[in-house]
Amino acid sequence: MKKTQQHSYKTIDFPPLTDEQKKELEYLDKMPDSEIDYSDIPEHLDTPVVSYYFKSLKVPKTDIHTKIDNDNLAWLKQGGRGYQARLNNVIRWARLNNCPIIQM
Repeated sequence: MKKTQQHSYKTIDFPPLTDEQKKELEYLDKMPDSEIDYSDIPEHLDTPVVSYYFKSLKVPKTDIHTKIDNDNLAWLKQGGRGYQARLNNVIRWARLNNCPIIQM
């Protein structure tokens, strides 16, 4: 099994913002919340906001073999491809939200 260091995230080098993009962000920053149109935003996002942040990180991975209950696997696979990433997002969300780890 490969060993990795905990929390050794590498950020992706995004290209610098253009002057036009900077001006737009400044304009939006000054806009009062009451003027923001939320009508095109879904009421409930399918993916937690924190996962968008983690998609911009290159997180080291470790190959493991484990068993998972069939009902949990079916739930993860409902969204099609990418169920392993969804499993990682569920675990990360639980960790970041201080969910207790208990033995059953």
